[in-house]
Amino acid sequence: MTHSHQIVTNRPDTFAKIISEQDFELLYIQHAPFLLRVCNSLCKDEMLAADMVQEVFCAIWDRRLTLPVISSWENYLFRCAKYQYYNHQRSLSRFRSVQSEILNDSDPSDDSTRLHIEYVDLNHNINELVKQLPVQCRKVYRLSRGQGLNSAEISRELSLSEKTVKNHLTRALGFLRRHIEAILALFLMAA
Repeated sequence: MTHSHQIVTNRPDTFAKIISEQDFELLYIQHAPFLLRVCNSLCKDEMLAADMVQEVFCAIWDRRLTLPVISSWENYLFRCAKYQYYNHQRSLSRFRSVQSEILNDSDPSDDSTRLHIEYVDLNHNINELVKQLPVQCRKVYRLSRGQGLNSAEISRELSLSEKTVKNHLTRALGFLRRHIEAILALFLMAA
């Protein structure tokens, strides 16, 4: 796949590295449609595919200064998409296993206890998922959801641009949504 624009950096020894926001945006414009097609072909779910693309590009942005020289972005992004898909499947499998255990162990005659246990379990799972977020992403999420700060307030608190704060929130919420979908489906079925 040939593109009319190439990512250009200030140093010739880091040709494929992402240095500036402008370079990153160019990378996104050039390769996001390709990555979205790959992700969609893997998961067969447009929303999940879009979340996977977001996760991949957020990870690239977070690691932009430490990425090795990448000669083929298509190959690199294809591997990233496969990793995201397998990671999602692994997490979904773990949650389905937990759901199955909850359903098998629950006593249908005592709904209040069961609902309380499921609520506590859901909160525990969400807290464990939040711990898996990258440090800065986790800080932004906790300031937003835990303390109720808006993007501008978080931006000032952490000395980040509002765009970066919004990217972190999008990444955190996408990650959490994907990983708790199975648990929420369980609650809806039980209700």
